[in-house]
Amino acid sequence: MPRTATIGPAIYEEVTKLVAEGNTRTEAFAAVAKKRKARDGTVAANYYRVARQQGEGRKPAISGGRERGQRSKAERGIYAAQQDRGRRTSEPNGDIRQTANEIARLVQELVHQVEERDRRIREHLG
Repeated sequence: MPRTATIGPAIYEEVTKLVAEGNTRTEAFAAVAKKRKARDGTVAANYYRVARQQGEGRKPAISGGRERGQRSKAERGIYAAQQDRGRRTSEPNGDIRQTANEIARLVQELVHQVEERDRRIREHLG
C-alpha cells in the first residue's frame, strides 16, 4: 500500500505562504530549502509537482500566454533556418570533408601554439 505523500504538500504550503507574504517564488524556494536543508531545485520540483496535481501547473515563462513548447514566429524561422543548414551540410558533396580537414588543421595549430607556450614558460621558470 503506497504511503501518503506529506513532504510535497508541506513544501507547497510553506512556499505558498511565503509568496502570499510578498516573496517571489525563487526567494520562497531558497528560504524553504535552507530551512529543510535541501536544494532550491528540490523544493521547486516538489512545489510544482503538487501544483500540477492540484491543477495549477506552471505559468508559461514566455509572455503572450503561449504554452511551454510553443515557438514564436521568429523562433520558428530561426529553427527552420538551422534545419536547412543541417540538411545542406549533410549532403555528400565534399563540404564535410573540407570542413573536417580545416578543423583538423586548426586543432594541430592550436596544439603547436600550446606546446610553444609551455616551452616558453619552462624557459622562464628555469
